[in-house]
Amino acid sequence: VLGFPFSWLKTRGGFTHNWVGYEVCRRQWALGISETRANWAISWMSGVLDAGVVHVGELREALGRLVFVYGALSYDKPFLGPLFSFMSLHSLSTTQRLPLFVKLVITWLRERLRERRLQKVGKRTTIQQALFRVDAKAEGLTVGVGGWAPHYGPDGEVITSKSRWFSIALTEQDAPWAFIKGAPARTISALELLATTLGLALLSPPNLSSGTCGSVSVTGMTDSLVSSSVVTRGMSTKFPLCVVAMELSAQLEARGAELLLDWIPRDVNAEADRLADGDSRGFNPELRVHAEMRHVRWLVLGRLMQTGIAFHNEAKRHLTKRGRSSLRKQATHFAKKRLALREREPW
Repeated sequence: VLGFPFSWLKTRGGFTHNWVGYEVCRRQWALGISETRANWAISWMSGVLDAGVVHVGELREALGRLVFVYGALSYDKPFLGPLFSFMSLHSLSTTQRLPLFVKLVITWLRERLRERRLQKVGKRTTIQQALFRVDAKAEGLTVGVGGWAPHYGPDGEVITSKSRWFSIALTEQDAPWAFIKGAPARTISALELLATTLGLALLSPPNLSSGTCGSVSVTGMTDSLVSSSVVTRGMSTKFPLCVVAMELSAQLEARGAELLLDWIPRDVNAEADRLADGDSRGFNPELRVHAEMRHVRWLVLGRLMQTGIAFHNEAKRHLTKRGRSSLRKQATHFAKKRLALREREPW
């Protein structure tokens, strides 16, 4: 009658509509997951936490669904990394006790999903110039991170002497996870991403956390290809890098921001490199942002790092005892015998 090739069953009005399990709400201008799929994820995570154990094969299938869920709720996507790491350690035909590290991650995901299954997609405000530049250094047992927020003059030139900055030396007491692999240089990727997180937490302008713009696009600069790749990809399974990625994502959500972390050559990032080494020449001491690791307002880093160290050590012992090749064989055997989750619990 109206000249459109749609059946009446597929046509309705309103400000909210679902599409393949995702939900778009134009009244709140938000994107998220449908109520039924959110309820399934909450129910599954609650069941696993109550039992304290999980069938690894079912975990793999559930992770497939959770990846779908957090395709819309992108701030929580980095928290899937430890679940993939845990799954990779065990045969898919076994039932395993949940380590405390994994319990904390699942609890965070469940509580965030209970609090919001939609994520506002407001008008984007883009900060054209780089908000901060950061770097990290690990030589021997000397570890440091540093960064600065470039101050731009009327003509766009950068004035170092008017720029806010930070320089923090890390010790084994402040950041034991940086020494977990022996030489701190082996955790340099996590340290580089930590510098990025500190740059966001310490150098963000006050209006960045107001949330009035819906989403703020922030540009940072680093000479670490791994850090920029993790921010772009949104997730890592490597410890301690995965925990720093989770903290960064939580800090971004608290500010209603997204981070575009650009890679720049090391020689262009000389000022941040010097600050990471404790050299503050050219910077005004009065503009220094003083901070220590224990005084920073972390959202998840503290408790996840503490339990993550125990998980990492146990994982190393497990992999030494049992090779990955046997796990692959058992995974194939399991896949042929077990009924898939989509058949037992369709959503």
